[in-house]
Amino acid sequence: MQQSGKKLNALIKDLEKDSANSVKNTLSSLSPYEIARLLESIEPRTREILWQLLDQDDEGEVLKELVDDVRQNIIDEMDAEELIAATQDMELDDLADILNDLPNQITDQVIKALDQEDQVRLESVISYEEDTAGGLTNPNILSIRRGISINGLIRYLRSMEKLPINTNYIYVINRNNEYLGSVKLLDLFADNRDMPVEEIMDQSVNPIDANVKANQVAIKFQNLDLISAPVVDASNRLLGEITVDDVVDLIQDQANSEIFNMAGLDDEDDIFAPVFLSSRRRAVWLGANLVTAFIVASAVSLFQEALDQIVILAVLMPIVASMGGVAGNQTLILVIRGVAMGRIQSSNALRLLSREFLVALVNGVFWSVIVSFLAVLLFSTTWNIGLIVGASMLINILASSIAGVSIPFLLKRLGIDPALASGVLMVTLTDVLGFITFLGLATMLLL
Repeated sequence: MQQSGKKLNALIKDLEKDSANSVKNTLSSLSPYEIARLLESIEPRTREILWQLLDQDDEGEVLKELVDDVRQNIIDEMDAEELIAATQDMELDDLADILNDLPNQITDQVIKALDQEDQVRLESVISYEEDTAGGLTNPNILSIRRGISINGLIRYLRSMEKLPINTNYIYVINRNNEYLGSVKLLDLFADNRDMPVEEIMDQSVNPIDANVKANQVAIKFQNLDLISAPVVDASNRLLGEITVDDVVDLIQDQANSEIFNMAGLDDEDDIFAPVFLSSRRRAVWLGANLVTAFIVASAVSLFQEALDQIVILAVLMPIVASMGGVAGNQTLILVIRGVAMGRIQSSNALRLLSREFLVALVNGVFWSVIVSFLAVLLFSTTWNIGLIVGASMLINILASSIAGVSIPFLLKRLGIDPALASGVLMVTLTDVLGFITFLGLATMLLL
């Protein structure tokens, strides 16, 4: 990260000095990923200048690495000829990812620029949702019919100009393009090269259904340490393959999305977007939080009489809500991540709930006792108030553990991303419950 910062500072200084040659030399030494991160790190005006200095042969690779917002802004400034040239040599799965960002007339031209076989392959990729195995599939693979000998396969490979990138397997199909098995390149060095490829075909390489969700694909790659895997449709027809580099990108994107979603942000937004555009995007989330704040305020207002008579309650009240919120968020993050990774499902949710409740009970009792003593010692209040603080905090921590397990499952059933809305619900719940419990107990026992 420090290295990227140094490169960014050096580029900006070179741009300020109008040293175009130095900028070009620096860009030529960077990978498409590094260039994309640099472009996202500078303001739009400087970004345009840097893009003009980029080697045209690298434009397609850089475009696919950019976040959606920045990529769209750059595409809007490119003419048709430049866009077609940039996308011409892209991998079909990468091309499918940015196709929706192109103007309609450019999309048609880009597709027509492909040969007939690639057009068919591209169509098979874009027919699936982006967050499925089909959407991740690279159709540019090597496949052969069963019955061919190893020697025949080797002659076929030698006749090719180059192999598809990241080729680990050659996939064996029948005349209906149905997947039969996989052949490792290393296995082509068999002693008897006259035997058919079926003899060295690995049938244990199981294909992935194209409709499987992307997060399940990532889990499968992680659990089985896969480098690549074939993808088939509902009729077992071979569509292409998914490689580990795409899965690594997927995992990184999912992690980024979860972090941003918890703050109501989109990881695909341009951090240097116009002020009013960014303000508008964040306004909805701030408005939602304002509503929850008024709900909390309304709950507190129910006990205005108690607060007026016992001022120390207002001082101690945030402790109860805060401790419940922290405990709840610990469970919440654990569950959200567990659900995303497939470790937590409805089958083991009840067991997890009971475990989290016991953990909350142990922690709740321990910290409630400490808080009760501290409330009395630090604020010179009565033991009655100290016990009320401890009891209400224990109740809030126990309730937050139940909510931390329940909220993600409830939101998922409603079709809402748990990472997006769980945090707001948890904060509101722990605040309202904490204040009502604390002030309710104080009203009943002290007034």
